[in-house]
Amino acid sequence: MEPEIAMQPVAKVTGLYRGKFGGLEPLTPDKPLTPEEVRRNPIFYELDLNPEQGDKHLIIDLIYDHMSPRRLQDLYRGADIPGGVRFWPDWFDIPPYQEMRDVDGRRVYPRAPGKHTVQIRTGCRKWIQIGRIRDFSPENGGYTSPVFEILIAKGAPGDD
Repeated sequence: MEPEIAMQPVAKVTGLYRGKFGGLEPLTPDKPLTPEEVRRNPIFYELDLNPEQGDKHLIIDLIYDHMSPRRLQDLYRGADIPGGVRFWPDWFDIPPYQEMRDVDGRRVYPRAPGKHTVQIRTGCRKWIQIGRIRDFSPENGGYTSPVFEILIAKGAPGDD
């Protein structure tokens, strides 16, 4: 009996970034986002694409502040991601609410000043999965990023 070869993740997240006029700048807890940046700009993240799985399409979910996962746009190789590319930037917006309830009914404050967490999971997109439960298991090239912390600064009074 041959040992099974573990499937490598289709893509890993290398970090979070803020968009600046000069390009992307790493987003770290010691450099908080201003309320204006949260309102106007997306948060960028970089995918390190596995070159051995260059023909696989990707599914991506975002877990913000430990809320239920939110589906991000599927990325198709050759259309959304050009062939032969090793690193690919993508982005997401912080939910546009001061207060909301996630799908589990918990009250959350996605744009409140303070510390917030971001986790991103990736996996291979299979045609049989269209409209079904998404598979982020290691057998499907799945990967869950470490928990990234971002900080939102307190704005001026009346700055929501």
